[in-house]
Amino acid sequence: MVKIIDALTRVNSKTSEKYNLIVLLGDVQVLNSKSSGKPYLSAKRVTIPTTLDEAQAKELVGTTLPGIIEKVDCPEYEIKMPNSNKKVKITHTFQYSPVSDKAIV
Repeated sequence: MVKIIDALTRVNSKTSEKYNLIVLLGDVQVLNSKSSGKPYLSAKRVTIPTTLDEAQAKELVGTTLPGIIEKVDCPEYEIKMPNSNKKVKITHTFQYSPVSDKAIV
């Protein structure tokens, strides 16, 4: 299950049209720090577009949806690490995947 934690309105930079997004939060996971080896809690967060208007989208905050946030491969891109000049190449992203309630036979 994923939880809806926010609803956002953004503006398309090319067309200047407004659109709405839902922010989803996945399950909390216990991970171990690579530097210290100590455990910490983390949860993946993704946004998905919606055709709901802003008021309808905000009404969904606090509810849950069936599904998971999964790691998927993507074309390589580079990000700058916060608080440093170090750049890292990334070859994955995270996306929402609804869980089907139909059994595979």
